[in-house]
Amino acid sequence: MSEEKLLEIRNLQVQFNTDRGPITAVKGVDLDVYKGKTLGIVGESGSGKSVTALSIMRLIPDPPGKIINGYIKFKGKNLLDMSLGDMRTIRGNKIAMIFQEPMTSLNPVFTVGNQIIEVLDLHQSHLSKEEKKNKAINMLDLVGIPAPEKRIKEYPHQLSGGMRQRVMIAMALACEPDILIADEPTTALDVTIQAQILELMNKLKEKLGMGIIFITHDLGVVAEMCDDVAVMYCGRIVEASDVSTVFKHPFHPYTKGLMESIPSFDSTEDETKARLKTIEGMVPSLFDLPKGCSFQDRCPEAIDECRGKKGPPLLEEQAPGHQAACFNPLK
Repeated sequence: MSEEKLLEIRNLQVQFNTDRGPITAVKGVDLDVYKGKTLGIVGESGSGKSVTALSIMRLIPDPPGKIINGYIKFKGKNLLDMSLGDMRTIRGNKIAMIFQEPMTSLNPVFTVGNQIIEVLDLHQSHLSKEEKKNKAINMLDLVGIPAPEKRIKEYPHQLSGGMRQRVMIAMALACEPDILIADEPTTALDVTIQAQILELMNKLKEKLGMGIIFITHDLGVVAEMCDDVAVMYCGRIVEASDVSTVFKHPFHPYTKGLMESIPSFDSTEDETKARLKTIEGMVPSLFDLPKGCSFQDRCPEAIDECRGKKGPPLLEEQAPGHQAACFNPLK
């Protein structure tokens, strides 16, 4: 049985005007999201992950930002061709997003119940006032918040960080969206709460059949959460496949570097005393990208072709279903 494709992104390019001139933050990104599957987008800060997510939601601030090329098709319809009114019916209703820091996303002067009901007012206005209240309580219960009848009357500052993040998930899922975009939703949480949130999202995916886009810098979380993974660097996808394939045999040195920076709990005693491996150097500025491959100055496998003038490597199939953009892929 073929998988149902919910989202198809092709050749997405996003440009920002700055005092130093225009820069392209996302350069020809291709992604697919399937029903009941989680796609992980991983990379360091500044790699273009969040800009890609905001592009899907049509939330790139214009000016200074603009989508200059490509298309984003949701169930066959190009979101970039939709009017703002039509996009509002999609945003939060069919495609929802959880942001990284719930305290800046929740309104401090409204109860969490009012904020969930506001979502229902916007997208499910046919429900009665009592039905909306009951649904808000059910959503808090669904995401594992105890005593939801009491919590619905509380303000964000009265809840812990983990509880606030659960409220954000409840708001995002209130309209039972087809796609949930989670932009580093557990970064600000301690590891115990992080594990609970990840387990919750997996359960809700199975229960509701959503497609999830999970944005993170942590490949350890990708291994836990995702079915497929796209690794981004300097606005481009440099490797893409299903998670098990990438972890068994990464073709791009950047992907291997990210994997080697994950702490291992299966190490021998001697290995546990060793320092974690790091990727030397910094992500280059988008204003001063080197000719050829953007990763060349940090790459232990770089060859003369990587520093050539013919431009960055293309994302090509290195093995069946496994793509990488590298002039000297790992063997």
